[in-house]
Amino acid sequence: MRNNRFVVGAALIAALSFGGVVAAQEMVTLQVWTGSSSPAENAAKEAQFAAFQEANPNIELEVLISPDYGTQVQAAFASGDYPDVFTVGQFDLASLVDSGLVMPADGRIEAEGEIFPSLLSAFSVDGAVYCPPKDFSTLAVLYNKDYFAAAGLEEPTAEWTWADMAAAAQAVTDADIMTANGVDVLGISTAADRNRWLGFLYGNGANLMDAESNVTWNTPEAVEALEYYASFINNGTGAIPANLGGAGWNGEAFGRGLAAMTIEGNWAIGYLETDFPELNWGVVELPVSPNGGRGTLTFTECWAVGANTEYPEQAWALVNALTGTDGAMTVATSGFGVMPARSGAVDSWLETRGAEYAAFVNGAEYAVAPVFPSGFGDFTAAVDAGTVDVMNGDATAQEAMDDAAAIATEIHDEMMAS
Repeated sequence: MRNNRFVVGAALIAALSFGGVVAAQEMVTLQVWTGSSSPAENAAKEAQFAAFQEANPNIELEVLISPDYGTQVQAAFASGDYPDVFTVGQFDLASLVDSGLVMPADGRIEAEGEIFPSLLSAFSVDGAVYCPPKDFSTLAVLYNKDYFAAAGLEEPTAEWTWADMAAAAQAVTDADIMTANGVDVLGISTAADRNRWLGFLYGNGANLMDAESNVTWNTPEAVEALEYYASFINNGTGAIPANLGGAGWNGEAFGRGLAAMTIEGNWAIGYLETDFPELNWGVVELPVSPNGGRGTLTFTECWAVGANTEYPEQAWALVNALTGTDGAMTVATSGFGVMPARSGAVDSWLETRGAEYAAFVNGAEYAVAPVFPSGFGDFTAAVDAGTVDVMNGDATAQEAMDDAAAIATEIHDEMMAS
């Protein structure tokens, strides 16, 4: 795939007037880098850049929209010659801040109070906000309305519980529903992925650490969450996507009608509408946990200003144009799937995408970005390995959580001692 690289704006203009030269305002050039996405989202970004240039004719934007953005920007960081403005994913911010590559916001974000607090938290380090989110996604439960009806089930509501979801998966599995190709339908497709089951952990009141920085990864509430998520596999009411007709991901398994439910984000909307337009499906928030709490995960990226920019004022002006009130409305009305990060624009998103997708928006109020602290790579690897082991039946949830908690404690203690 080719890079989409272009310059927005005109060169310096010298106007001749009756033998004299009218001096133009001095130009400032900002390098702006981001990853390539869908054609619709790329077009929306380009329109935002063009609008900014029109409003700020003294600022020239050298823009790189690239499918190889991750590799290219990491090389730029390593060289010390990196762009003035660039996108940062929630999983990358902490390490970039530790490396001194991102300028803190220090109150320069436009109308910061309009941004969902959970999203600001995703781009904060040690209490300091570094960059405003440009958009976001959350997880919810997708369900097949026809399969629920065939199993004699009411459609789920915002009040349904973990027990209700488990009962629905069992009812569908027991109803002997078959696809048009003669394949038995299971209750749910569940990927062996921490970025699916952690919504249950946070909803059950668990976390990696408590307020005193004690590791709490293996508390009863945390273990219960992984046990619950893996129970669908272990009791035969669910399967990982690969075991559902070789599906590549949850969305494919669900779209092909191989499972009555799955847990995915609002990125699945466009995929299902395009690839499975006849599918009769709905969406509901993740169920209420045994302790009465709610949980979901948020996935987001921000527009950041490089710590070494020579033009911080102009760079922040661009960031605010991209992520402020007008930028949020662009996300809301463009219709490419992700949701606007500002609460005032979500109604417009629902008008564009459909009110039936409100569960994704509702999750913003309590969503957690599943980001572990910088330096916890070994812990993250242990969580991932433990998730697979539990879902394969090779370990209990208690064993997996104990192993990961021990590694987290060791990492934490070493950090405190250094």
